[in-house]
Amino acid sequence: MSNRLVIEPTEFKNTRSGEVTLGVRIYDDYDQRYLNTWDEIPDDDMELLERIVKGDWGNEIEAMLDHVQENKKGIYIGSNWYDWEDIEEIFCAYRE
Repeated sequence: MSNRLVIEPTEFKNTRSGEVTLGVRIYDDYDQRYLNTWDEIPDDDMELLERIVKGDWGNEIEAMLDHVQENKKGIYIGSNWYDWEDIEEIFCAYRE
């Protein structure tokens, strides 16, 4: 059971109206969510992660983040893999 968390920076396009919104898709082996209310997407992966970890996104995303922190798991941001040691400081700074 890998249950790896993936955070995918995403441009969402409404195919009928053409409206474009920015945000991320967040998913693991059990759930998927998206946030599409951002004005911009940070270019730096750690800035993007910090924005997600600091946010109040609801129970499902909180549960995914909790799982990463409790099990000291790494994550994907786009196609880049980050071990727990690479992201631990961000989680510890903004989550109890």
